[in-house]
Amino acid sequence: MSVTTSRAEDVLSIRLTAHPMQRVGAFALALLAADGRRRAMKHPEELTPEEIRSANEVMTKDLEATVDAADSKQPGGFWLGASYLFWPNCAINTTNRKKRSREERWAKLYEWRDLPETETLLEAPCVLCGRRACGWYGKVDVPLASSTSYRNTTVPGHEGLALCRGCLLSFYALPYACEISGGRAAVVHSWDDRFLARVAGRQAKRMLGRALLSSAAASSPVPYARQRRAIAALRGYEEELTDGVELLVFTNSNKEQELTVHSLEQPLAEWISGSAQGPHTVGWGYLCRAHHTDKIPGTALLARNLFAEPQRVVSSAASYTRRLLEETEQVPGESPVLAETCFSYSAKVLMVTENESREIRELAHRIAATVSGELTELKKYLQAQRTAKTLKAWLRRKATDTALFSTAHEPFVTERQWLLLFDSEERSYLHRDLLFLGVLAELHKLSPGWRDDPEARSVLEEAADPDDIDTDDSED
Repeated sequence: MSVTTSRAEDVLSIRLTAHPMQRVGAFALALLAADGRRRAMKHPEELTPEEIRSANEVMTKDLEATVDAADSKQPGGFWLGASYLFWPNCAINTTNRKKRSREERWAKLYEWRDLPETETLLEAPCVLCGRRACGWYGKVDVPLASSTSYRNTTVPGHEGLALCRGCLLSFYALPYACEISGGRAAVVHSWDDRFLARVAGRQAKRMLGRALLSSAAASSPVPYARQRRAIAALRGYEEELTDGVELLVFTNSNKEQELTVHSLEQPLAEWISGSAQGPHTVGWGYLCRAHHTDKIPGTALLARNLFAEPQRVVSSAASYTRRLLEETEQVPGESPVLAETCFSYSAKVLMVTENESREIRELAHRIAATVSGELTELKKYLQAQRTAKTLKAWLRRKATDTALFSTAHEPFVTERQWLLLFDSEERSYLHRDLLFLGVLAELHKLSPGWRDDPEARSVLEEAADPDDIDTDDSED
């Protein structure tokens, strides 16, 4: 049912809602309204009706290019190819498309994307922002609602989702903020509006350029490219973050529907952002080296672990230095910086307390002082720290020796340190990895003759940072 209206709330505008994809699309719409940054990009809620209509015209004009494309691989076919991912069964990719004349394709396009006027608003609230809706919409217009459990496929007898014009246009603009690869769209979202404006605006600008040059079928063979791009966006962001970051990977195609959300909690997102500058800049490069394998660049595997298993970052650093020490019988030159980086990461991200860090560092200093200068003793420690059982036995022997033959007033290992290493449930592994890194950092200081040159492995870092990740340094 439609009614005639002229209420103030029905003026064309954008309102941010609790739907992540609507929010991302709203910021992409703001970039389009700014004519690809030729003008200053506004906050979506500050856009005027004229600016919103201008952004809609940009989107419609981009779709016009599909009218003359024989298929998605031809010039102008980018959005035709992408439409199967975002808007299956829409007017530009119907099964009888090739039988239609150019004029018929044109008419269908405008029939689909015709923006309702104010006087045709429905007497129904928008399901997202609560303003009065302008129509009923389903899979042809809106990607997955929030998960595959809430697919937007309209069932027989149901008209679909009630949306206002602002939310509808936000969904139409969402693909501009997405990275397309491997049959999936990926988009970065955050409840921090400033960060979201930055990352959505930059991706929308990239997408405008890509649509002119290539087919949507192109995909990136780089492992964990979506996670890497999100990490690159964080490391390029110099403002203070006020919330975490999500990476939404989805497809709305007829063949399959998928929505996977990868999350970075705010402390982790803040640490990653801060690692691009300050004391951990070099440490970040060493972390990339530590994650490098013959088949996967370090930045890719590090990005994967940051999203999926953040606790593995420290264990990877410990494994890397342990392998180097065993191979060369020299303390890796990366050890001091890598240890400080891992202690910082553990404190900010994994919530290791200051007291716990101090206890681990004190024991690391004691162990390093014991084995420093004695290669045989170092090898015994290396053998012992492989398992909890052998490390316990080694520490007991050292504690006994200290009690019987040393004038030291402090025990070799305190009860608190013992509990941290062997009775802290799953965090015991983390504490033992930090202990090992702390021992190497102290050995680097105490035994200069055992140090090696960290630059000997700089090639790993260069291989881990190819230029295939577009960080887009253009100005906002």
